[in-house]
Amino acid sequence: MAWSARLIKNNSENRIAIYFEKNQDLIARIKQIAGARWSQQKTVWHIPDTIENRERFKIEPLANSLPSAEGILQIEKFKQWLRSKRYSESTISTYSEALKSFLIFYREKSVVEINNEDVIIYNNEYILKNNLSASYQNQTVNAIKLYFMTVRETKIEVKPTLILNIK
Repeated sequence: MAWSARLIKNNSENRIAIYFEKNQDLIARIKQIAGARWSQQKTVWHIPDTIENRERFKIEPLANSLPSAEGILQIEKFKQWLRSKRYSESTISTYSEALKSFLIFYREKSVVEINNEDVIIYNNEYILKNNLSASYQNQTVNAIKLYFMTVRETKIEVKPTLILNIK
C-alpha cells in the first residue's frame, strides 16, 4: 500500500500528516499511535511530530529542525523581552514559535545578515508553499517585525504589497 508523510501545522501545532488511499487496516494502525487525529478540514490523518514518529514515517530527524545556536539564543532573548513587557504566555508561545520557524528556515544564515528580502522569500517559499493560513502568515510576520525592532534594534519593513500571493 502506497503512503506518504509530511510535516504540517494543525492549530499552530507541528504534526505529521499521513496520506494514503482509504484502507480500514491502515486507519486502525494509525489510530494505535498516541495522539493520532483525523482532520476533517484537511482530510488527512495526522500524528504528533516526535522523534519516534519521524523515524517511523521516514522524515528527517527533529535535530535537523532546530535553529542555529545563535538562533536559539535570539529566541530566548525575544521571550525575555516579551515577558518583561507582560505579554501573555499564549502570545509568547505563538510569537516565539513563529520566530523559531523563521530562524530554522535561515539556520545557515547569521541573524545579523537577515533583511526585508529574506522575510518575503520565507513568506513565499515556506508559508505560501505549505499553504499555511493567512492568520499564521500575519502572526509570523508580526513576530518577526517585533523581534527585529526590539531585540535586534533594526527595522524590518514588510509592506503587504511586497508579500506576493497573499490570499
